[in-house]
Amino acid sequence: MSAWTTLEPGVRVRTSRCQDMNSLVLTADDHALLVDPGVLPSELDDLAAAVSETAPRFERVALAFTHPHWDHVLGMPWFPGALTFAHSGFADELEREAASVAHAAECWVTEQGERLPHAFRPFAPRLTAHGTAAVRLGPFSVVTYDTPGHNGNHLALWLPERGILAAGDLLSDIEIPWLDSPPWVYRGSLKTLHWLFEQEDVRVVVPGHGPLAHGRTTGYRRLLRDMDYLLHLEAGVSRAFQAGLDLEDTRKQLARMEYVGKDAAHAMNDVHAENVRFAYEALADSTAPGRS
Repeated sequence: MSAWTTLEPGVRVRTSRCQDMNSLVLTADDHALLVDPGVLPSELDDLAAAVSETAPRFERVALAFTHPHWDHVLGMPWFPGALTFAHSGFADELEREAASVAHAAECWVTEQGERLPHAFRPFAPRLTAHGTAAVRLGPFSVVTYDTPGHNGNHLALWLPERGILAAGDLLSDIEIPWLDSPPWVYRGSLKTLHWLFEQEDVRVVVPGHGPLAHGRTTGYRRLLRDMDYLLHLEAGVSRAFQAGLDLEDTRKQLARMEYVGKDAAHAMNDVHAENVRFAYEALADSTAPGRS
């Protein structure tokens, strides 16, 4: 099966063999836009070669990063001189987490039988956005949406001229919502994207990991499925908390939940257990004495 999927002329997605991560590539008028170029060195070689066919001058290439997790930030050295774009908080987080990003990258790349040709170095994007903003990256129109919950500096990127939503690590068909904060933060981001689906012609969703969602209905169903998971998570944790269960017993009880990726090859069991922790600790904090 090919790593490349062509959506239409000038719009392709390359899927990595590492975590099924997707890199979106658009080309037009000797320019290119890449969203989350990655992951492995051989795959980045392939991406750079494909882009150079239509945009041989990398100063006409824009790299957009949905968030600063290790698997999304390795591509910049393959495109020297390219314009870089991300959330306004991206650079500070990447600097803080540089050591853990470098360690994770080294471990995963080595596990896949490859080697990074250069050490990871944090970087600051030349162009940033925050909130809902319209930006122009070469000939490409992009509308950004703040979508925290998986990462505090996460952007979903809407390409209105193409009907494509680059969702970052949201709306995956192989992953549940992967929390880094209380579940209601992630729900707020899903509500933001719900508005997008209601107002715009979303023809393709490109998630960070796993199969693309073709058609507005397919993408919408993923959104509603993820919202349903979070609501059931919160309700289950609330019942356990009110019954006096501690975190570990709550995890055991909620291990019975059904969810995407349960006991799968790309298993979400550990992620679900951590999601329970985020929900439990947020609830405990909100009910602590002195909190209104």
